[in-house]
Amino acid sequence: MIFVDTWAWVALALKRDQHHRRVLMEHARFRKAARRYVTSGFVLSELIAHLYTTLTADQAKRFINSILSAVDSGEYELVHISPQQFRRAWELRQKYHDKPDISFVDFTSMVVMQDLGITEVFTGDAHFAHVNLGFRLLP
Repeated sequence: MIFVDTWAWVALALKRDQHHRRVLMEHARFRKAARRYVTSGFVLSELIAHLYTTLTADQAKRFINSILSAVDSGEYELVHISPQQFRRAWELRQKYHDKPDISFVDFTSMVVMQDLGITEVFTGDAHFAHVNLGFRLLP
């Protein structure tokens, strides 16, 4: 399983993103290898907010609907953050108070990854490595 962070979804959605080509190639490689994607409702919330400010409403809707269709078909897994996970993410936020650039969404993702035993994250966001919790960034 690979956890897909907002960074990767944005790079996939935006053709003008500087990482689009590389992420598109990695995405194709992961899909060919039948690597299962996991993401969270918090990540999708962050993605929706971003896409609706950078794409047309129709483009944003199409991209989000493609993800949700993959969730509905069982191709991707969408995790909804539980109250306990939210609380643990809050504890991480406090523990890493010296790293204010790490978003709360990233901390919720880290908790989900820990709970599911996921060590690989599809992202270019180095924050996942800054916490020394054993996450490996892809690509």
